[in-house]
Amino acid sequence: MFAATPVVLVVDDDPAFCIIMREFLLADGYDVRVAFDVPQALAILECLTPDLILSDIMMPDIDGICLVRSIRSAPALARIPLIIVSAKTMPEDRVDALAAGADAFVSKPFSIKDLRFLITKYLRAPLN
Repeated sequence: MFAATPVVLVVDDDPAFCIIMREFLLADGYDVRVAFDVPQALAILECLTPDLILSDIMMPDIDGICLVRSIRSAPALARIPLIIVSAKTMPEDRVDALAAGADAFVSKPFSIKDLRFLITKYLRAPLN
């Protein structure tokens, strides 16, 4: 019996970034879903529980920090690993994201190798 293909949800309002991430993740063997804003991500999360979420912070109307808080406050979603991938690089941005419940923070631009390491780490980590 084969394990199910891990599902990764990418949340970012930049279509070019989403295309790049989708291709990178598909090449690594993941099932990829994309949301271009927080309401769309929350709608996807009503129907699907991904194995990992990659989210930007800066998005229209509702930011990624609010998404992190929403996910962490929902019992059915709270244990999904969540990595912030953002162009916001001030130390307080990282602190805010991690304090809200993000598992990791990656600054744009980033190393694909570093991001791949984090994705693999969180997808292999046992849920407590």
